[in-house]
Amino acid sequence: MFRTMRPLLIVSAFALMIGSILGARALTSDGESTKSVLDIPPTKAGLHVLGTVDTDPPPVSVGLPPVLQSGTIAAVHVKDGDLVAVDQALYEFDATIQKRDVERAEYAVAYAKTKVEEAKELEKQHQLSIEHAQQALKAAQGKLELATAYYNFVDKKLEESYKADRHPPDTWPERKKSSLELYKANVDYVIAKNECELAELKLKQLQSMNPRVKVDEAQAAVKQAEAELQKAKSAMELCVVRAKYAGTVERVTIRPGATLGISTRDPAMWIIPAGSRVVRAEVEAEFAHRVSEQLKGKPVEIYDHTNPALTYQGTVRRISDSFLLKRGSAENFLGGDTRVIEVVIEVNDPAPKDRPPLRVGQRVRVNLGT
Repeated sequence: MFRTMRPLLIVSAFALMIGSILGARALTSDGESTKSVLDIPPTKAGLHVLGTVDTDPPPVSVGLPPVLQSGTIAAVHVKDGDLVAVDQALYEFDATIQKRDVERAEYAVAYAKTKVEEAKELEKQHQLSIEHAQQALKAAQGKLELATAYYNFVDKKLEESYKADRHPPDTWPERKKSSLELYKANVDYVIAKNECELAELKLKQLQSMNPRVKVDEAQAAVKQAEAELQKAKSAMELCVVRAKYAGTVERVTIRPGATLGISTRDPAMWIIPAGSRVVRAEVEAEFAHRVSEQLKGKPVEIYDHTNPALTYQGTVRRISDSFLLKRGSAENFLGGDTRVIEVVIEVNDPAPKDRPPLRVGQRVRVNLGT
């Protein structure tokens, strides 16, 4: 069976080969006229490297403000293609909780200020207390002097009566113990002495106190409350996301009612900053020896990566001093470690009239001419 089929298989194979050759010729007819521009290399000599069109500063991705772990979009103030100025409101989150925090902080400031007034009033009262204590001590000292004089007076009168009655002097102390009037005078003296000592201690205690400490403490509490108020206001203000740079809103991915959180991967919007366009060219290690500081200020030619016939002019602005990872490549995402020297080239005219403009993120090739 196989022997009978063998000639048929050989004939089929030859027919298939001849058909493939004829088809290839048909596809390649007209010579170079159908060749893709992707296959046309730059004709000028020099070091050709890949690069990406960028802005300076780079594009800004806007997302969740740092004061929020999650939030609900309350309003969106811009749309795709809008021109925005610095500090212009882009969108805002629902700030109901932040507003309550501000109100609570305002109440705390008002309460702290009342404590300052209270402390100042206590400071005034403290001075009055010292004056009253001084008067009380003076009165206690006067009372002690009177009690002492009265005791001495009663004691002297008793001795005079004992002498007149011819009682022996050695019996006078025992007789004085039975004198009710002398006992009362002694009690008054002891009480007056204790009152004088207590008044003196109270005055010393008041004089040792510094009522200004309470005023300073209350004023510090006011500053702390005001700081908390400012913090609450800042948190509420950050719920309104504003543009950091002037530029163009390239893409808006949010709408009112949407929720953003720390796990949200896509930014709320992209803003392309206004200003000059640059190309960030990447020179790999094997060609690094051909790049030097002499390139700074040198004019270079830029080619569109998909159509080298589109050329643009630029000037080398900066050459990196270090080998860095490639920007945003799939290799980096997969854990590659290709290092390059970055050459920043300022584009002279990114939007000439006779060709398409260079767009941010566009891949290009650069002839560094070295």
